[in-house]
Amino acid sequence: MTDPKSLLALETSPPCFSAEAAAAFARDIFGIDGPAKPLYGERDQNFRITPAQGPGIILKILSPTELESAVDFQTIVLDHIQAMDPSLPVPRVRRTLAGDAYAFVKDAADTPHMVRALDFQPGRVMDDVEPPPALLRDVGAQLARLDRALANVFHPGMGQKIVWDLRAIEILRPSAALIEPAQDRALVEAVLERFLAFRPHLDRLRHQPVHNDLHPGNMLVDADATRLTGMLDFGDMIHAPLIFDIAVTAAETVGTSLDPIAYATEIVAGYDAVNPLQPEEFGALFEAIIARHALAATIMAWRKQNDPEGAEKLAALAGIGIAAIQAFLAAGKERVVARFRAACASRPSAGLTARRFAVLGKGLELSYEEPVHLVYGQGAHLFAPDGTDYLDAYNNVPSVGHGNVRVADAISRQMHWMCTNTRYLHETVVAYAERLTATLPDGLSQVLFVNSGSEANDTAYRIAKAVTGKSGAIVISGAYHGITEISAALSPYHGPQAQPLEPYIEVLEVPDPFRGRFTEAAPYAADADRAIAALQAKGLGVAMLLVDSAFTAHGITAAPAGYFAAIAAKVREAGGLVVGDEVQSGFGRMGEAFWGFARHGVVPDMVTLGKPMANGHPTGAVVTRPEILEIFQRKIEFFSTFGGNPVSAAAALATLNVLQEEDLQGNAQRTGTALRAGIASLQGRFPLLADVRGAGLMTGVEIFEAGQPSRALAKRIANAMRRAQVLIGTEGPQGNVLKIRPPLPFNGADATRFLETLERVLAGL
Repeated sequence: MTDPKSLLALETSPPCFSAEAAAAFARDIFGIDGPAKPLYGERDQNFRITPAQGPGIILKILSPTELESAVDFQTIVLDHIQAMDPSLPVPRVRRTLAGDAYAFVKDAADTPHMVRALDFQPGRVMDDVEPPPALLRDVGAQLARLDRALANVFHPGMGQKIVWDLRAIEILRPSAALIEPAQDRALVEAVLERFLAFRPHLDRLRHQPVHNDLHPGNMLVDADATRLTGMLDFGDMIHAPLIFDIAVTAAETVGTSLDPIAYATEIVAGYDAVNPLQPEEFGALFEAIIARHALAATIMAWRKQNDPEGAEKLAALAGIGIAAIQAFLAAGKERVVARFRAACASRPSAGLTARRFAVLGKGLELSYEEPVHLVYGQGAHLFAPDGTDYLDAYNNVPSVGHGNVRVADAISRQMHWMCTNTRYLHETVVAYAERLTATLPDGLSQVLFVNSGSEANDTAYRIAKAVTGKSGAIVISGAYHGITEISAALSPYHGPQAQPLEPYIEVLEVPDPFRGRFTEAAPYAADADRAIAALQAKGLGVAMLLVDSAFTAHGITAAPAGYFAAIAAKVREAGGLVVGDEVQSGFGRMGEAFWGFARHGVVPDMVTLGKPMANGHPTGAVVTRPEILEIFQRKIEFFSTFGGNPVSAAAALATLNVLQEEDLQGNAQRTGTALRAGIASLQGRFPLLADVRGAGLMTGVEIFEAGQPSRALAKRIANAMRRAQVLIGTEGPQGNVLKIRPPLPFNGADATRFLETLERVLAGL
């Protein structure tokens, strides 16, 4: 193993020149005449030289072990930063009278030392400042600017081997045995081992030159402590993972008013606003921050035994390390990373509810009695600005999970290239249509792209009218199919009092075996005969039957077997087309089949799709048979400017790839089955759970009180779940059904959390 002493600066050994000698060097070498005031330096001897006029310089007399290549590196880097970002508050190199970046002087033993100078930077050393959040964010932002300026510089000196490189943990690990007391030693050793195990992951992260030492002792702030005015000491620069730079500052910039995670979070948020972190860097940053504290504790222990004077200089840093490690580990990596990411996504939001009402109106409903402010999502989890983790058991639109990197990257990449309409050839648009139709039954082979499920259902009705020559439409009472004028008319969601039915629409009785009049399909299906006859009597005929095969708006009703097939046959016999609205039930959500209609033994003439197909990116489509589309396009020149644009196609294709490659349909089947079984197991203790039904990750729970459906009790449960950080909705004609419809990555651990929370909520009612 490498000797730890081979690492630069494990043992502190600054030179010992007098202030008088330093003043003479400043005058004779740099032409600055003034008294010399000693300053702290770990391995350099530093002086401030103050002339009669001007701010003066910082004179640095280097240890004889310092390499010329390292000084050349610092000089080139500082000159490069000035060229890349002139306003960054970093030192400016002061040249010698001969025009060089440094010179040599000798001590009493005739040992040569490099001497160099930097222009003095005014400001207050941050060591004695209680940093407010605004300052912490500014520190993060200025560090991000620095890293951006450093990104494209190269010098061999960046390969120096120093003790403060986190990768030196491999060499220094045995020195942790010197740490006292024993409980601190065990904690630090565990973190060191954790980092060594994580070490291979670093190779996949962004690397570049980093300052690697921007702690409060190397930062200057203004008099009000609101802005960073100086970044000092570039002697520890190395080529390393970018996160090392953030980890140093996030770990060591603390005070007494916040917890260590809060200080780090503000710095990370400030940094990300200027130089966005990549998804994998957030988790790595957690590891690097606690490793930095563990490294400091290890170096401190070594110095106590081998370099007591150097150990004294680390006392302040060592004093915060153990408590910070404990705080980070107690919170857990997942929670800390969520706080980081939420803070990065959050922006000032004072009075957000009032501001929303002022510009959006009060008619746009907010979910829950206590509105939820969310800024970041990952998988089946959503996070508030303070990092509070909400389990999302409600949102079906982000089908492959919130913040899905593959979908986001596909959107970003295509938007960087081009976004235009579908009247040009584009590979991704065609490829997605091919992949999509391959998942559907034979015959459903042509795609008409639009922008939403509403547009898809609106278009399906136009197609049905054009193809059949008729205009009557049949839907299920209380169904929801969209917000355009036509799709809203096809959505008797709020009842005839809110929106009277158009004369061309007939509604069918809801096929509800739990609360309805019948338990079998035939008597419900007989209502289709009445509807068909009514439309024919009006002279309209039957153009279309439109059915959401999950019966979502009806409380995810478990329609009797054979019902959809029976009414589809009756409509076809009357000359109409059958449309399966798969906006909510499609793309694997129902578990046992990729498409909801397949569970009913029906192959529609048209299938309508919406935003879940692209994980929330506004996208929709109608898929139909070639002969149907041919008739429509012959009669009507249909065109949507944005429908099927390359960005939407890229998002949809990435979503389909994730669905299939990660077997999210299988996950929906397994997790949904376990979830419903868990809810059903609570029915014995809580009779208010009157019925549990659904398929895959689409579940409805009927809530009764005193033997009757209870909207009020369902709302109470939903709001109590929200207060317990689990999000669900309510649905059904009487609003008494709990709607549980999470993103498809919702897994076994999520289901367990859901069930435990539901049990606590029900027990507390």
